Amino acid sequence: MTRRLGVVSALVAGVVLGLPSVAMAHGIGGRLDLPVPLSYFIVGAGVVLVITFIGLAVLWPEPRLQEGPRHDAARLTVRRGWILPTLGVVALALVIGQLIPPLFGLETDRTRPTIAPVLVWVVFWLVVPFGGAVIGDWYTDINPWRSLARVLRLGRGERTGLLDTFGVWPAAIVLVAFTWLELVSPDSGNPVALGTAALVYTLGMLAAMAYAGRESGLAVFDGFTPYNRLFSAISPLGRRDDGRLVWRGWLRALTVLPAWRGLPAFVVVAIGTVTYDGASATESFRSFMGDFGQTMLGETVLLVACVLAIGAAYWIASWAASRMVGGAWTSSRVGMRFAHTLVPIALAYALAHYLTLILFEGQQLIAAISDPFALGWDLFGTADRKVDFFITAAEPVWYAQVAVIVTGHVLGVILAHDRALGDFGTEAVRSQYAMLLLMVALTTLGLLILAG
Repeated sequence: MTRRLGVVSALVAGVVLGLPSVAMAHGIGGRLDLPVPLSYFIVGAGVVLVITFIGLAVLWPEPRLQEGPRHDAARLTVRRGWILPTLGVVALALVIGQLIPPLFGLETDRTRPTIAPVLVWVVFWLVVPFGGAVIGDWYTDINPWRSLARVLRLGRGERTGLLDTFGVWPAAIVLVAFTWLELVSPDSGNPVALGTAALVYTLGMLAAMAYAGRESGLAVFDGFTPYNRLFSAISPLGRRDDGRLVWRGWLRALTVLPAWRGLPAFVVVAIGTVTYDGASATESFRSFMGDFGQTMLGETVLLVACVLAIGAAYWIASWAASRMVGGAWTSSRVGMRFAHTLVPIALAYALAHYLTLILFEGQQLIAAISDPFALGWDLFGTADRKVDFFITAAEPVWYAQVAVIVTGHVLGVILAHDRALGDFGTEAVRSQYAMLLLMVALTTLGLLILAG
Protein backbone atom coordinates (compact mmCIF):
# COMPACT_ATOMS: atom_id res chain seq x y z
CA MET A 1 0.00 0.00 0.00
CA THR A 2 2.87 2.37 0.82
CA ARG A 3 4.44 1.78 -2.57
CA ARG A 4 1.10 2.34 -4.31
CA LEU A 5 0.58 5.59 -2.43
CA GLY A 6 4.04 6.71 -3.51
CA VAL A 7 3.20 6.06 -7.14
CA VAL A 8 -0.08 7.95 -6.83
CA SER A 9 1.67 10.84 -5.11
CA ALA A 10 4.25 11.06 -7.86
CA LEU A 11 1.51 11.13 -10.48
CA VAL A 12 -0.34 13.92 -8.70
CA ALA A 13 2.79 15.99 -8.36
CA GLY A 14 3.76 15.32 -11.96
CA VAL A 15 0.40 16.38 -13.36
CA VAL A 16 0.22 19.59 -11.36
CA LEU A 17 3.86 20.67 -11.25
CA GLY A 18 4.29 19.87 -14.92
CA LEU A 19 2.19 22.87 -15.81
CA PRO A 20 4.03 26.02 -16.89
CA SER A 21 5.48 27.81 -13.88
CA VAL A 22 5.23 31.33 -15.15
CA ALA A 23 3.89 34.79 -14.60
CA MET A 24 0.21 35.52 -14.71
CA ALA A 25 -1.12 38.00 -17.22
CA HIS A 26 -2.34 40.32 -14.48
CA GLY A 27 0.63 40.01 -12.15
CA ILE A 28 2.73 42.96 -10.99
CA GLY A 29 5.90 41.96 -12.80
CA GLY A 30 8.83 39.67 -12.13
CA ARG A 31 10.03 38.76 -8.64
CA LEU A 32 13.75 39.02 -9.28
CA ASP A 33 14.00 41.60 -6.48
CA LEU A 34 12.35 39.45 -3.81
CA PRO A 35 14.02 39.84 -0.40
CA VAL A 36 14.63 36.06 -0.26
CA PRO A 37 14.69 33.41 -3.00
CA LEU A 38 11.35 32.17 -4.29
CA SER A 39 12.20 28.65 -3.13
CA TYR A 40 12.01 29.91 0.46
CA PHE A 41 8.42 30.99 -0.07
CA ILE A 42 7.53 27.66 -1.68
CA VAL A 43 9.18 25.56 1.01
CA GLY A 44 7.69 27.74 3.72
CA ALA A 45 4.19 27.40 2.26
CA GLY A 46 4.59 23.63 2.01
CA VAL A 47 5.78 23.44 5.61
CA VAL A 48 2.75 25.47 6.73
CA LEU A 49 0.41 22.98 5.06
CA VAL A 50 2.21 19.95 6.50
CA ILE A 51 2.22 21.45 10.00
CA THR A 52 -1.48 22.26 9.60
CA PHE A 53 -2.15 18.66 8.59
CA ILE A 54 -0.23 17.26 11.57
CA GLY A 55 -1.83 19.73 13.96
CA LEU A 56 -5.30 18.78 12.75
CA ALA A 57 -4.51 15.08 13.15
CA VAL A 58 -3.54 15.68 16.79
CA LEU A 59 -5.84 18.50 17.90
CA TRP A 60 -8.97 18.00 15.74
CA PRO A 61 -10.14 14.44 16.50
CA GLU A 62 -13.86 14.98 15.83
CA PRO A 63 -15.73 16.68 12.96
CA ARG A 64 -16.80 20.21 13.84
CA LEU A 65 -18.21 21.62 10.60
CA GLN A 66 -20.34 18.84 9.19
CA GLU A 67 -23.56 19.92 10.87
CA GLY A 68 -23.63 23.01 8.70
CA PRO A 69 -24.61 26.60 9.52
CA ARG A 70 -25.56 27.75 12.99
CA HIS A 71 -28.02 30.52 12.28
CA ASP A 72 -28.22 33.44 14.65
CA ALA A 73 -30.74 35.96 13.30
CA ALA A 74 -30.36 38.23 16.31
CA ARG A 75 -27.08 39.70 15.05
CA LEU A 76 -28.36 41.26 11.83
CA THR A 77 -31.69 42.55 10.65
CA VAL A 78 -30.90 43.67 7.10
CA ARG A 79 -33.57 42.76 4.56
CA ARG A 80 -33.55 42.65 0.79
CA GLY A 81 -34.38 45.94 -0.88
CA TRP A 82 -34.61 47.39 -4.34
CA ILE A 83 -31.19 49.07 -4.61
CA LEU A 84 -29.06 46.04 -5.57
CA PRO A 85 -31.52 44.64 -8.15
CA THR A 86 -31.75 48.09 -9.71
CA LEU A 87 -27.97 48.45 -9.85
CA GLY A 88 -27.71 45.06 -11.54
CA VAL A 89 -30.21 45.99 -14.24
CA VAL A 90 -28.57 49.39 -14.77
CA ALA A 91 -25.13 47.77 -15.13
CA LEU A 92 -26.48 45.28 -17.67
CA ALA A 93 -28.18 48.11 -19.58
CA LEU A 94 -24.88 50.02 -19.70
CA VAL A 95 -23.08 47.00 -21.14
CA ILE A 96 -25.76 46.30 -23.76
CA GLY A 97 -25.92 50.04 -24.38
CA GLN A 98 -22.49 49.83 -26.03
CA LEU A 99 -24.44 48.77 -29.12
CA ILE A 100 -26.13 52.18 -29.36
CA PRO A 101 -23.26 54.31 -30.77
CA PRO A 102 -22.52 52.06 -33.78
CA LEU A 103 -26.23 51.49 -34.45
CA PHE A 104 -26.87 55.23 -34.68
CA GLY A 105 -23.57 56.14 -36.29
CA LEU A 106 -22.30 58.08 -33.27
CA GLU A 107 -18.57 58.76 -33.20
CA THR A 108 -16.81 57.55 -30.06
CA ASP A 109 -13.55 58.71 -28.51
CA ARG A 110 -11.29 55.66 -28.64
CA THR A 111 -8.80 57.26 -26.27
CA ARG A 112 -11.32 57.08 -23.42
CA PRO A 113 -12.26 53.89 -21.54
CA THR A 114 -15.82 52.70 -21.98
CA ILE A 115 -17.70 51.28 -19.07
CA ALA A 116 -18.47 47.81 -20.46
CA PRO A 117 -15.04 46.15 -20.01
CA VAL A 118 -14.71 47.48 -16.46
CA LEU A 119 -18.20 46.39 -15.46
CA VAL A 120 -17.82 42.93 -17.00
CA TRP A 121 -14.22 41.97 -16.23
CA VAL A 122 -13.70 43.83 -12.94
CA VAL A 123 -17.03 44.42 -11.19
CA PHE A 124 -19.18 41.51 -12.36
CA TRP A 125 -16.44 38.89 -12.71
CA LEU A 126 -14.27 39.81 -9.72
CA VAL A 127 -15.70 42.26 -7.20
CA VAL A 128 -19.14 40.63 -6.91
CA PRO A 129 -17.95 37.04 -6.21
CA PHE A 130 -15.01 38.16 -4.06
CA GLY A 131 -17.35 40.35 -2.03
CA GLY A 132 -19.75 37.43 -1.69
CA ALA A 133 -17.06 35.43 0.11
CA VAL A 134 -17.25 38.04 2.89
CA ILE A 135 -20.80 39.41 2.94
CA GLY A 136 -22.72 36.43 1.58
CA ASP A 137 -24.67 35.77 -1.59
CA TRP A 138 -25.49 39.27 -2.77
CA TYR A 139 -25.34 38.06 -6.38
CA THR A 140 -28.86 36.74 -5.90
CA ASP A 141 -29.96 40.33 -5.31
CA ILE A 142 -27.80 41.97 -7.95
CA ASN A 143 -28.46 39.34 -10.65
CA PRO A 144 -30.03 41.41 -13.47
CA TRP A 145 -31.58 38.41 -15.21
CA ARG A 146 -33.50 37.44 -12.10
CA SER A 147 -34.76 41.01 -11.80
CA LEU A 148 -35.82 41.12 -15.46
CA ALA A 149 -37.67 37.83 -15.06
CA ARG A 150 -39.59 39.26 -12.13
CA VAL A 151 -40.56 42.35 -14.12
CA LEU A 152 -41.58 40.25 -17.12
CA ARG A 153 -43.27 37.68 -14.87
CA LEU A 154 -41.27 34.82 -16.33
CA GLY A 155 -40.41 31.53 -14.66
CA ARG A 156 -43.07 31.30 -12.01
CA GLY A 157 -43.30 27.52 -12.29
CA GLU A 158 -40.23 25.48 -11.38
CA ARG A 159 -38.97 22.34 -13.12
CA THR A 160 -37.35 21.07 -9.95
CA GLY A 161 -36.06 17.87 -11.50
CA LEU A 162 -33.94 19.72 -14.03
CA LEU A 163 -31.15 20.41 -11.55
CA ASP A 164 -31.13 16.75 -10.50
CA THR A 165 -30.89 15.68 -14.13
CA PHE A 166 -28.28 18.08 -15.49
CA GLY A 167 -26.71 19.46 -12.36
CA VAL A 168 -24.27 22.31 -12.97
CA TRP A 169 -22.72 20.82 -16.10
CA PRO A 170 -24.38 23.41 -18.38
CA ALA A 171 -23.23 26.17 -16.02
CA ALA A 172 -19.67 24.78 -16.13
CA ILE A 173 -19.73 24.97 -19.93
CA VAL A 174 -20.96 28.57 -19.70
CA LEU A 175 -18.10 29.36 -17.31
CA VAL A 176 -15.55 27.95 -19.75
CA ALA A 177 -17.13 29.95 -22.58
CA PHE A 178 -17.00 33.13 -20.51
CA THR A 179 -13.34 32.67 -19.63
CA TRP A 180 -12.65 31.87 -23.28
CA LEU A 181 -14.16 35.24 -24.18
CA GLU A 182 -11.89 36.92 -21.65
CA LEU A 183 -8.65 35.04 -22.25
CA VAL A 184 -8.74 33.80 -25.85
CA SER A 185 -11.06 35.97 -27.88
CA PRO A 186 -9.40 39.02 -29.48
CA ASP A 187 -12.61 40.97 -28.75
CA SER A 188 -12.49 40.70 -24.96
CA GLY A 189 -11.93 44.45 -24.63
CA ASN A 190 -14.26 45.46 -27.44
CA PRO A 191 -17.30 47.16 -25.85
CA VAL A 192 -19.51 46.38 -28.86
CA ALA A 193 -18.58 42.69 -28.70
CA LEU A 194 -19.27 42.64 -24.97
CA GLY A 195 -22.60 44.37 -25.50
CA THR A 196 -23.56 41.82 -28.13
CA ALA A 197 -22.52 38.93 -25.88
CA ALA A 198 -24.52 40.43 -22.98
CA LEU A 199 -27.60 40.82 -25.18
CA VAL A 200 -27.39 37.22 -26.44
CA TYR A 201 -26.80 35.92 -22.91
CA THR A 202 -29.74 37.93 -21.59
CA LEU A 203 -32.08 36.46 -24.17
CA GLY A 204 -30.75 32.99 -23.36
CA MET A 205 -31.25 33.41 -19.62
CA LEU A 206 -34.77 34.74 -20.06
CA ALA A 207 -35.60 31.75 -22.27
CA ALA A 208 -34.06 29.37 -19.70
CA MET A 209 -36.10 30.87 -16.87
CA ALA A 210 -39.29 30.85 -18.96
CA TYR A 211 -38.76 27.13 -19.56
CA ALA A 212 -37.32 25.91 -16.25
CA GLY A 213 -38.35 28.56 -13.71
CA ARG A 214 -36.26 31.30 -12.16
CA GLU A 215 -34.41 29.20 -9.60
CA SER A 216 -33.89 26.08 -11.72
CA GLY A 217 -33.09 28.02 -14.87
CA LEU A 218 -30.41 30.12 -13.21
CA ALA A 219 -28.97 27.23 -11.20
CA VAL A 220 -28.54 25.03 -14.28
CA PHE A 221 -27.80 27.45 -17.12
CA ASP A 222 -26.34 30.61 -15.55
CA GLY A 223 -22.64 29.97 -15.03
CA PHE A 224 -22.40 32.77 -12.49
CA THR A 225 -25.13 31.58 -10.12
CA PRO A 226 -23.26 28.46 -8.86
CA TYR A 227 -19.95 30.34 -9.11
CA ASN A 228 -21.14 33.03 -6.72
CA ARG A 229 -22.96 30.54 -4.50
CA LEU A 230 -19.78 28.54 -4.03
CA PHE A 231 -17.72 31.56 -3.03
CA SER A 232 -20.48 33.01 -0.85
CA ALA A 233 -20.69 29.69 1.03
CA ILE A 234 -17.37 30.67 2.60
CA SER A 235 -19.00 33.74 4.15
CA PRO A 236 -20.32 33.69 7.72
CA LEU A 237 -23.43 35.51 6.50
CA GLY A 238 -26.46 33.82 4.97
CA ARG A 239 -30.10 34.57 4.23
CA ARG A 240 -33.33 33.10 5.44
CA ASP A 241 -36.23 32.47 3.08
CA ASP A 242 -37.66 35.88 3.96
CA GLY A 243 -34.44 37.55 2.83
CA ARG A 244 -33.23 38.42 6.31
CA LEU A 245 -29.48 38.19 6.89
CA VAL A 246 -28.32 35.70 9.49
CA TRP A 247 -24.96 34.76 10.99
CA ARG A 248 -24.08 31.14 10.19
CA GLY A 249 -20.30 30.92 10.77
CA TRP A 250 -17.30 30.84 8.46
CA LEU A 251 -17.02 27.87 6.03
CA ARG A 252 -20.05 26.10 7.48
CA ALA A 253 -22.24 26.50 4.43
CA LEU A 254 -19.55 24.85 2.29
CA THR A 255 -19.89 21.55 4.12
CA VAL A 256 -23.59 21.26 3.31
CA LEU A 257 -23.48 22.28 -0.34
CA PRO A 258 -25.93 20.23 -2.42
CA ALA A 259 -24.34 17.35 -4.33
CA TRP A 260 -25.07 18.88 -7.71
CA ARG A 261 -24.10 16.77 -10.69
CA GLY A 262 -20.88 18.13 -12.10
CA LEU A 263 -19.92 20.06 -8.94
CA PRO A 264 -16.30 18.77 -8.90
CA ALA A 265 -15.93 19.66 -12.58
CA PHE A 266 -17.31 23.14 -11.96
CA VAL A 267 -14.77 23.89 -9.22
CA VAL A 268 -11.98 22.42 -11.33
CA VAL A 269 -12.98 24.76 -14.16
CA ALA A 270 -12.71 27.71 -11.77
CA ILE A 271 -9.14 26.70 -10.87
CA GLY A 272 -8.02 25.53 -14.30
CA THR A 273 -9.07 28.64 -16.18
CA VAL A 274 -7.03 30.88 -13.86
CA THR A 275 -4.09 28.51 -14.32
CA TYR A 276 -4.40 28.94 -18.07
CA ASP A 277 -4.42 32.72 -17.69
CA GLY A 278 -0.98 32.48 -16.09
CA ALA A 279 0.42 30.02 -18.60
CA SER A 280 -0.76 31.90 -21.66
CA ALA A 281 1.24 35.02 -20.82
CA THR A 282 4.65 33.35 -20.72
CA GLU A 283 7.53 33.11 -23.12
CA SER A 284 7.93 29.41 -22.33
CA PHE A 285 4.36 28.76 -23.43
CA ARG A 286 4.81 30.70 -26.65
CA SER A 287 8.06 28.98 -27.52
CA PHE A 288 6.74 25.53 -26.64
CA MET A 289 3.49 25.93 -28.58
CA GLY A 290 5.09 27.80 -31.47
CA ASP A 291 2.85 29.31 -34.11
CA PHE A 292 0.03 26.98 -33.09
CA GLY A 293 -0.03 28.60 -29.65
CA GLN A 294 -0.65 32.00 -31.19
CA THR A 295 -3.85 30.88 -32.89
CA MET A 296 -7.31 30.86 -31.34
CA LEU A 297 -7.40 27.08 -31.76
CA GLY A 298 -4.08 26.67 -29.95
CA GLU A 299 -5.11 28.92 -27.09
CA THR A 300 -8.42 27.13 -26.81
CA VAL A 301 -6.64 23.76 -26.65
CA LEU A 302 -4.38 24.98 -23.83
CA LEU A 303 -7.32 26.42 -21.91
CA VAL A 304 -9.07 23.05 -22.02
CA ALA A 305 -5.80 21.22 -21.28
CA CYS A 306 -5.19 23.23 -18.11
CA VAL A 307 -8.69 22.45 -16.86
CA LEU A 308 -8.24 18.75 -17.67
CA ALA A 309 -4.84 18.67 -15.93
CA ILE A 310 -6.23 20.08 -12.70
CA GLY A 311 -9.18 17.71 -12.99
CA ALA A 312 -6.88 14.73 -13.50
CA ALA A 313 -4.84 15.67 -10.43
CA TYR A 314 -7.98 15.91 -8.31
CA TRP A 315 -9.32 12.61 -9.66
CA ILE A 316 -6.03 10.86 -8.82
CA ALA A 317 -6.12 12.22 -5.27
CA SER A 318 -9.75 11.10 -4.94
CA TRP A 319 -8.88 7.67 -6.33
CA ALA A 320 -6.03 7.32 -3.83
CA ALA A 321 -8.32 8.25 -0.95
CA SER A 322 -10.96 5.75 -2.09
CA ARG A 323 -8.33 3.00 -2.25
CA MET A 324 -7.11 3.82 1.24
CA VAL A 325 -10.54 3.51 2.86
CA GLY A 326 -11.97 0.79 0.61
CA GLY A 327 -15.53 -0.39 1.01
CA ALA A 328 -18.16 1.27 -1.14
CA TRP A 329 -16.04 4.37 -1.68
CA THR A 330 -15.20 5.10 -5.30
CA SER A 331 -13.14 7.90 -6.79
CA SER A 332 -16.31 9.58 -8.08
CA ARG A 333 -17.98 9.43 -4.69
CA VAL A 334 -14.90 10.79 -2.90
CA GLY A 335 -14.54 13.48 -5.56
CA MET A 336 -18.08 14.65 -4.97
CA ARG A 337 -17.82 14.57 -1.18
CA PHE A 338 -14.60 16.59 -1.16
CA ALA A 339 -15.37 19.04 -3.99
CA HIS A 340 -16.15 21.79 -1.50
CA THR A 341 -12.57 21.65 -0.20
CA LEU A 342 -11.38 23.11 -3.52
CA VAL A 343 -13.60 26.20 -3.26
CA PRO A 344 -11.24 28.21 -0.99
CA ILE A 345 -8.41 27.26 -3.36
CA ALA A 346 -10.38 28.49 -6.37
CA LEU A 347 -11.05 31.75 -4.54
CA ALA A 348 -7.41 32.09 -3.50
CA TYR A 349 -6.14 31.49 -7.05
CA ALA A 350 -8.55 34.04 -8.50
CA LEU A 351 -8.06 36.68 -5.79
CA ALA A 352 -4.26 36.44 -5.82
CA HIS A 353 -4.14 36.49 -9.60
CA TYR A 354 -6.57 39.33 -10.18
CA LEU A 355 -5.71 41.52 -7.20
CA THR A 356 -3.70 43.95 -9.30
CA LEU A 357 -6.38 43.95 -12.00
CA ILE A 358 -8.87 45.22 -9.43
CA LEU A 359 -6.42 47.76 -8.00
CA PHE A 360 -5.41 49.29 -11.32
CA GLU A 361 -7.93 48.59 -14.06
CA GLY A 362 -10.77 49.01 -11.59
CA GLN A 363 -9.82 52.69 -11.35
CA GLN A 364 -11.04 53.14 -14.92
CA LEU A 365 -14.57 52.92 -13.59
CA ILE A 366 -14.12 56.41 -12.11
CA ALA A 367 -13.57 57.87 -15.57
CA ALA A 368 -15.94 55.57 -17.43
CA ILE A 369 -18.92 56.38 -15.20
CA SER A 370 -18.79 59.97 -16.49
CA ASP A 371 -18.55 58.90 -20.14
CA PRO A 372 -19.89 55.31 -20.34
CA PHE A 373 -20.11 55.24 -24.15
CA ALA A 374 -16.96 57.30 -24.92
CA LEU A 375 -19.05 60.03 -26.55
CA GLY A 376 -17.17 62.93 -24.96
CA TRP A 377 -19.46 63.33 -21.95
CA ASP A 378 -18.33 64.33 -18.47
CA LEU A 379 -21.41 63.66 -16.35
CA PHE A 380 -19.67 63.66 -12.96
CA GLY A 381 -16.50 65.58 -13.73
CA THR A 382 -14.27 62.48 -13.65
CA ALA A 383 -13.93 61.69 -17.36
CA ASP A 384 -10.27 62.70 -17.43
CA ARG A 385 -9.30 60.69 -14.36
CA LYS A 386 -6.18 58.59 -15.03
CA VAL A 387 -5.13 55.30 -13.52
CA ASP A 388 -2.72 55.71 -10.59
CA PHE A 389 -0.19 52.89 -10.84
CA PHE A 390 1.60 54.06 -7.71
CA ILE A 391 -1.18 53.52 -5.19
CA THR A 392 0.80 50.59 -3.83
CA ALA A 393 4.30 49.14 -4.14
CA ALA A 394 4.99 45.75 -5.68
CA GLU A 395 6.35 44.11 -2.55
CA PRO A 396 3.25 44.51 -0.32
CA VAL A 397 1.08 43.19 -3.15
CA TRP A 398 3.35 40.15 -3.48
CA TYR A 399 3.12 39.36 0.23
CA ALA A 400 -0.65 39.77 0.10
CA GLN A 401 -0.85 37.37 -2.84
CA VAL A 402 1.31 34.80 -1.05
CA ALA A 403 -0.84 35.10 2.07
CA VAL A 404 -4.00 34.60 0.02
CA ILE A 405 -2.62 31.53 -1.76
CA VAL A 406 -1.42 29.88 1.46
CA THR A 407 -4.58 30.75 3.40
CA GLY A 408 -6.80 29.28 0.70
CA HIS A 409 -4.94 25.99 0.77
CA VAL A 410 -4.84 25.86 4.58
CA LEU A 411 -8.63 26.22 4.57
CA GLY A 412 -8.79 23.43 2.00
CA VAL A 413 -6.76 21.16 4.28
CA ILE A 414 -9.03 21.98 7.24
CA LEU A 415 -12.20 21.27 5.25
CA ALA A 416 -10.77 18.02 3.88
CA HIS A 417 -9.74 16.84 7.33
CA ASP A 418 -13.13 17.62 8.83
CA ARG A 419 -14.97 15.86 6.00
CA ALA A 420 -12.66 12.84 6.29
CA LEU A 421 -13.41 12.59 10.00
CA GLY A 422 -17.12 12.56 9.27
CA ASP A 423 -16.92 10.08 6.39
CA PHE A 424 -13.96 7.82 7.17
CA GLY A 425 -13.67 7.86 10.97
CA THR A 426 -10.45 6.18 12.08
CA GLU A 427 -9.15 6.13 8.51
CA ALA A 428 -9.48 9.92 8.20
CA VAL A 429 -5.83 10.89 8.52
CA ARG A 430 -4.51 8.09 6.32
CA SER A 431 -7.07 8.85 3.63
CA GLN A 432 -5.82 12.41 3.26
CA TYR A 433 -2.19 11.78 2.31
CA ALA A 434 -2.82 12.19 -1.40
CA MET A 435 -5.14 15.17 -0.83
CA LEU A 436 -2.41 16.83 1.24
CA LEU A 437 0.06 16.28 -1.56
CA LEU A 438 -2.42 17.79 -4.00
CA MET A 439 -2.79 20.86 -1.77
CA VAL A 440 0.99 21.27 -1.54
CA ALA A 441 1.34 20.87 -5.31
CA LEU A 442 -1.39 23.43 -6.00
CA THR A 443 0.20 25.86 -3.55
CA THR A 444 3.54 25.44 -5.27
CA LEU A 445 1.92 25.92 -8.64
CA GLY A 446 0.14 29.08 -7.50
CA LEU A 447 3.33 30.65 -6.15
CA LEU A 448 5.35 29.72 -9.23
CA ILE A 449 2.72 31.26 -11.47
CA LEU A 450 2.65 34.47 -9.42
CA ALA A 451 6.44 34.79 -9.31
CA GLY A 452 7.36 33.78 -12.85
